[in-house]
Amino acid sequence: MRLSERQDEVLADLEIIFLEEGFRTITIAELAARTKCSKRTLYDIAPSKQDLVILVMTRWLSRIRHLGWTGALEHDDPVKRVEAYLSPGVSESRRASSQFLEDVQASTTARTMLEAHQKERTQVLKDILADGVRRGRFRRLNPALVAEVFLASVGRINEPALLDETRLGFSEAFSEFFQLILHGIVKDDAKSSARKS
Repeated sequence: MRLSERQDEVLADLEIIFLEEGFRTITIAELAARTKCSKRTLYDIAPSKQDLVILVMTRWLSRIRHLGWTGALEHDDPVKRVEAYLSPGVSESRRASSQFLEDVQASTTARTMLEAHQKERTQVLKDILADGVRRGRFRRLNPALVAEVFLASVGRINEPALLDETRLGFSEAFSEFFQLILHGIVKDDAKSSARKS
């Protein structure tokens, strides 16, 4: 669907609201008031609040994948490719609150979308890892195993209870986890050369 400039602005506003506050309890009337548009404008974008949530999540997750892909393609070095590939997952999730994650977990559709997104990101990560192992930039670890551990850990980070227990935000938890993965896979000589460049 082709969106007008105004509709695009409304969706950007909705993304901020959903990520910061969640989406389960807010009404279409409240969303219209908060985005300074009519309910008709919202219904022109999507026929229901559920469809608005799906559209907003699709755009958010697609942007993370796109930024990760384009970032990774800017580098030949697998170490820098991993960093560039993972960083949008952190930067684009800074607004994601525990309430948003609770609402995602409570919605079969939203939860399935997030899980599919993370599975796709993990598959690409596996390919980057395999390339890094072949080229001697990463430790000789099994890329499929590392990717599966990554996916399982990401699933755990999706749980609001873990974030409450660690007192970390969604984005902060991903940032720390990505650093853990990166420092665990990179060979010592690769680390020192990455610091010099």
